[in-house]
Amino acid sequence: MRSFIKSILFLLLCIRCSSPDIPNAKDLPENHPIKYFKIGKERYRSSKERIDYLTKAEKGAITLGIDSIILKSLSLKAYLYKKEKKLDSVLPVAKEMLKYSIKTKDSKYIGKAYFKIGENFLEKNINDSAFYYFDKSKYIYSSINDSSETGKKIDRMARILIDDGNYDLGESLLVDALKYLEPINDSSSLASVYLNLTIKYRKQLNYEKAKDYINKAYRYSNSSRAKKIIQNTELLILRENKEYDFVIKKYSELIKSKSIVKNRKEYARILDNLAYTKWLAHKKEEIEEELKESLKIRDSIHDASGLIASYEHLMNFYSQKDSSKAIEYAKKLYDLSVEQNNIDDRLNAIEYLRKISYDENLKYTYLELKLKDSMLKAQKFSRNQYAAMIYDTNNLETKLFKEKKKKEIIAQKKETQNILYAGTGLLIILSSIFIFFYLKTKHKKEKLQEVYKTETRISKKVHDELANDVYQVMTQLQSNNNNIDNAIPVLDQLEDIYSRTRDISRENNRIETGAQYTDELRSMVSRYGSDQTNIIINGLTQEHWSNIPAFKKIETYRVLQELMTNMKKHSKASLVALTFRKEDNKIHITYTDNGIGFSEIEQNIANGIQNVENRINAIDGSATFDTNTEKGLKANISFPA
Repeated sequence: MRSFIKSILFLLLCIRCSSPDIPNAKDLPENHPIKYFKIGKERYRSSKERIDYLTKAEKGAITLGIDSIILKSLSLKAYLYKKEKKLDSVLPVAKEMLKYSIKTKDSKYIGKAYFKIGENFLEKNINDSAFYYFDKSKYIYSSINDSSETGKKIDRMARILIDDGNYDLGESLLVDALKYLEPINDSSSLASVYLNLTIKYRKQLNYEKAKDYINKAYRYSNSSRAKKIIQNTELLILRENKEYDFVIKKYSELIKSKSIVKNRKEYARILDNLAYTKWLAHKKEEIEEELKESLKIRDSIHDASGLIASYEHLMNFYSQKDSSKAIEYAKKLYDLSVEQNNIDDRLNAIEYLRKISYDENLKYTYLELKLKDSMLKAQKFSRNQYAAMIYDTNNLETKLFKEKKKKEIIAQKKETQNILYAGTGLLIILSSIFIFFYLKTKHKKEKLQEVYKTETRISKKVHDELANDVYQVMTQLQSNNNNIDNAIPVLDQLEDIYSRTRDISRENNRIETGAQYTDELRSMVSRYGSDQTNIIINGLTQEHWSNIPAFKKIETYRVLQELMTNMKKHSKASLVALTFRKEDNKIHITYTDNGIGFSEIEQNIANGIQNVENRINAIDGSATFDTNTEKGLKANISFPA
């Protein structure tokens, strides 16, 4: 057996040592892929340096066949390329990640890879492709019962629909996302869902509904970044609702925040929104300088989405002040929105240029009509395409659900059978235990009853035969007047024998266990009283004994009889107290006397105490004697009622 345990422990140790994800890699060689991966995770390094180490980790892991390091390295590389805005590098890495995750059948990384591919398309504003890959990612996570990731992917899909103007289907998906996220209370994801519902109602100009949902988004947001995004959306809603003074006040407070000042991108966004809100409110402050400062910062950090917002705001600002500059910014807005595939802002630029550029009015009118026609076709196509994608996925999920349900039913039947077998076995075991204890209790009860019958029979025999014979001899001796002097000692001895015989008979006679039990018990105890010994009895009432089995009453009677006999013969007590009480479904009896106690204990007293303990143990009770009492005896007796 020991050699078997040693073998198991050795095998477990070998498995642990062969694992590719060794927590402590200090004993590995410097060029090991695990070491390269750990260096690639170090955030203080530049993104380029980290990507180089992750590439080395990936190549080394391919050579050694460490699939987990391959997948982790590719996942982190895709993230770093996205962070550095190298979108063309993200897609090949994400596809490589998908290839390896499918090869290793790692569902978690398959879902991740699909999502990264979808994110890449979303960054390029290719929304239908992004939706397609998000949908595939959602399906994978749903198949492995990952509610959090499933809900997140549905949320991202819904945002694409809302941005494309497909509001009803978008809201329907957001409701589905809540079904996954609410039961697990995924706070950050719930905040995102409610924010997207806010954006949906904002786009539909239903500001009251938008305010309701943004309050829910605030309730679930648990990070400062999330709160900033929600706050920005809230201020845009208030601005569109023409609550300019409140919005200006809030933006003015935000721009003084140290965290905003340190973040150039965020500072430029707040500054631009503050200046543009002032312009909408017809304020006469230095709006132009603030709009240009924001533009300058955004241009220096290559913030494409920020530049689009700045160009549009400057276009609108100069439209009432300097048409040539307005046209300049409108053309910049048009060019950048084409580059970024931003349809809505491109349309804004074309509409403005059509209105103000008289020389090129025909050109921009044509572009506007063409773009609107394309948008209508694209919206109609995408609406059908999105619905078809969702339908196909739902059908596949339904089919898989049915198969899964069928397997679950089979497994449930098997489990039910196992439970039935186990239950039957348990019932047999419990029945056996019950029968065992029942027979044991019955045997104990029968044994006690047999002892009681024997005691009663002995008592009767002693009384009917021995005591009567002694009494006859005494009578004869008393009637013999000739030898009266010689007979007196014999008479005294015979009277003593008669008294002891009568006591033995009384100690073992039949006991009343019915309604008169307490009276008989009280009478028995009281008989041991005398002018020299006072006996006090407390709490002995019939109601406490009404449901006590007869055999327990008999044993209690004999125990107290033993104690009173011991007191009478040996303890020389002048006061005896017996207290009875019923508590916690137990009968408790306390015996106390002021006799000689245990300090002068004799063998016959010890035998009496042993008899008491034996009798109480026979009815599953306990008897304890106070051996520390220097004068007198105290006994605590208890047994189940």
